[in-house]
Amino acid sequence: MNNQTFVSVILVVKNQSEELIDYLDKLSPYLKKQYSDYEIVIIDQNSNDGIEKKLLKSLATHESIRHIRLSRVVSDDVALAAGIENAIGDFVLNLNIQLDSHKIVSALIDKGLKGHGIVVCVTQKINTITYRYLRKVSTWLLSSIGYSLPNNSTGTFCFSRKAVNAITASGRFYCKLHIRIANVGYSLDSFVCDDFINVIKKKSIISGMSDTLHHMIFNSTKPLRWMSVLGVFGSLMTMLFSLYSLVVNLVNDEVVPGWTTTILFISFLFAILFTMLSFFGEYLARLLDDRSEHDEYNVVYERNSSVMFDANRNNISFIAMNDDTEKS
Repeated sequence: MNNQTFVSVILVVKNQSEELIDYLDKLSPYLKKQYSDYEIVIIDQNSNDGIEKKLLKSLATHESIRHIRLSRVVSDDVALAAGIENAIGDFVLNLNIQLDSHKIVSALIDKGLKGHGIVVCVTQKINTITYRYLRKVSTWLLSSIGYSLPNNSTGTFCFSRKAVNAITASGRFYCKLHIRIANVGYSLDSFVCDDFINVIKKKSIISGMSDTLHHMIFNSTKPLRWMSVLGVFGSLMTMLFSLYSLVVNLVNDEVVPGWTTTILFISFLFAILFTMLSFFGEYLARLLDDRSEHDEYNVVYERNSSVMFDANRNNISFIAMNDDTEKS
């Protein structure tokens, strides 16, 4: 008997129609064999490789496929948000068609059924020594803004329905998706998925630094406030230097005429400038925290599979609720 858990699998693609079709030919039969209820949600990043026509055969062959086309290319965070917001399963997974094996689904679902609201895939493949040291610095910086997801994440997640509902509860979650995932409050666990990765993609130092800056800037206003503190520090330093120039002028008779006045004037102006920038930074941080809601993505159209499930199969179980935490 197939597992009664309703599984949603998200596939974010952009100009990968051939790879997607091959992946669907493996994923769909696998899900059909393992689960009574499932769906495959394709988030199409406005591909221009003729994916609309190429997917028609897959939609006519495989069940429960939803092709959701976005109006424009968005960031990976927003694309993932679009997927989990449109998915309706008890557990929601996002897979990378280039990296993840379709067989990873069962392993992640089993992990989720044990009570973990969020499962994060990580890799233990060896990176360069330099990357490892920089990874420690990156971890420290990210932990300072409350980002607590496991290191070396592959970007593949498994969410329980409760976790999805909590993450998408606010319309302001798109640019802070990862920080919400880390701090949503449900049980979070890592899963070493090296055995389920088709191609090992090692992160470079540049990509690692880019990811760190992305998460810091888009997931928190703390870096902006750090700059505000730096501005206050700069204004204090200029004031101290102006006092130093004044003292030098009083104890030293060989000071060039006009030097003290010039230093005092410049230091005073820079102190005002740094103080103004600090206040601007604080007000900008508040505006970012209280920004109005807006749509981060728009759906152009959605197409579904033209084949149906077995009409005699019921979708209602006699035991529809489970009082245990995290279990659907």
